[in-house]
Amino acid sequence: MFNNKQDFIEFILSEKILKFGNFTLKSGRQSPYYFNTGLCHNGELITKLSSYYASYITQKAIEFDFIFGPAYKGITLCSSISQSLFVNHQLNKPYAFNRKEKKDHGDMGQFVGCDISGSALIVDDVVSSGSSIIESIDLINEKKSKCHDVLVAFDRMEIGTSKMASLELHSEYNTVVHSIINLDDIADVVKSKSEYKSFINAMNDYMSTYRSV
Repeated sequence: MFNNKQDFIEFILSEKILKFGNFTLKSGRQSPYYFNTGLCHNGELITKLSSYYASYITQKAIEFDFIFGPAYKGITLCSSISQSLFVNHQLNKPYAFNRKEKKDHGDMGQFVGCDISGSALIVDDVVSSGSSIIESIDLINEKKSKCHDVLVAFDRMEIGTSKMASLELHSEYNTVVHSIINLDDIADVVKSKSEYKSFINAMNDYMSTYRSV
């Protein structure tokens, strides 16, 4: 078990990375919670965030050759996690990320950073439908590389095509999706902390509608 989970939950609550209320998602769904690592926009917060990823990687002994961050949030994540692995765990791993559009001058191409070679660890903030991770896997495969592991801060545990997105990624791409926390952990927060109990019914309704098993 990842033994920093409770610390991470306290971190995302105190910094409002996890909020409860009524939020409209990109999909159009109305959600009683919102998770946004984009709020880690200073040195202290991004250092803390990346340290949880780095601790998970080392505790789980995930094996990979380079870290890959999908544009855009993955760009900051892959670089800060690489630094955290080196500073805190003496593990020196290169990183790369993609551009949304290929560059046709200077350092041309779709990728920035290290060579896309060997086994990638994809890092991102959340997994929802799994579509952005699939795009990254396809990009990596085009370079004759591979991805056996993905690490996100939060697994929404929602349906991909026909079942939970993380399970689909495993069965269709032979890729294990790791998460620091998942939707069940957030539901436990709502049930256990008095200040969030007003959201219990909305959380239960949302999970019964969108949570995949």
